Amino acid sequence: MSISSPVPVLRGDRGIELRSTGEELLLRRPDAELRIPFTAIARVHAERRDVLLELTAPAGVDPTVYRVSDVSAAAAGVFADAVNAALPEQTADEETVDGSTLVVTRSLVIGDEGEDEADENLVQVGLPSHGIRLMYTGCAAIAALAVVVGVLGGDWSRAIATLLLGATGVACSYFVVMLFAMVWRDWYLPRYGITVEGRQVFREDDGDTVHAFSATDGVTRYILGHNKGKAVRIAYHPKNPAYAAVCPPTGDMVLMLVVSMVAAVIAGFMNYGTYQLVLPAFTG
Repeated sequence: MSISSPVPVLRGDRGIELRSTGEELLLRRPDAELRIPFTAIARVHAERRDVLLELTAPAGVDPTVYRVSDVSAAAAGVFADAVNAALPEQTADEETVDGSTLVVTRSLVIGDEGEDEADENLVQVGLPSHGIRLMYTGCAAIAALAVVVGVLGGDWSRAIATLLLGATGVACSYFVVMLFAMVWRDWYLPRYGITVEGRQVFREDDGDTVHAFSATDGVTRYILGHNKGKAVRIAYHPKNPAYAAVCPPTGDMVLMLVVSMVAAVIAGFMNYGTYQLVLPAFTG
């Protein structure tokens, strides 16, 4: 017994997806999700790598047409043939309805009045930033140390070098800590947290797409992601759902770990160089 639909799923440009549920077509765009019942479809046309959904329309009315571009040419033909074969037959004496009135549209725009989830319960999940004050404090300490080096050592060129190298080392160290925090988060949450499916939505304020997910506390949150138009898995901490991450492929985690280690070595050299610049002012 077949457990999968023979109708292929079409994925076009800009993350647009078109699939058949057996009784309707589901057209998913970055800004909206459209459910198009078979009774609203007059014909599906496959034109090379484009698929056109022509809706029914009364005589004298131009039919509504939805286009999905940049799909697989082979899949487009199979999709059109399968859907056309499943469309209900219309008798000659049956009045043709306007198919556009049967289409159910659900907005995926955060901030749109039609999106129930676009309210105060939407909490953005960001990268760890609590250490930014420590970085500023470290840069201020380096600036004060540079002044001390200039006063005690009488070499203001060394003091300027201390300021530049030391501040860069502090910033690089902060960057390394954040990288390792992200690596730890991406490793820990999928293994010890709760994993759910994310739903792509469209942000009205900046035109970007994010992934929304619902946690066990009933709050819908959204998180930045790079898999535009693709389903993603999101893992969050069971006691703190705001601590979440898009589950990355293993290869991405390995690459992030390598980058973190290289950055740590560079930061170490910078901090050691700052130490060597400061040392003569206190020992000479």
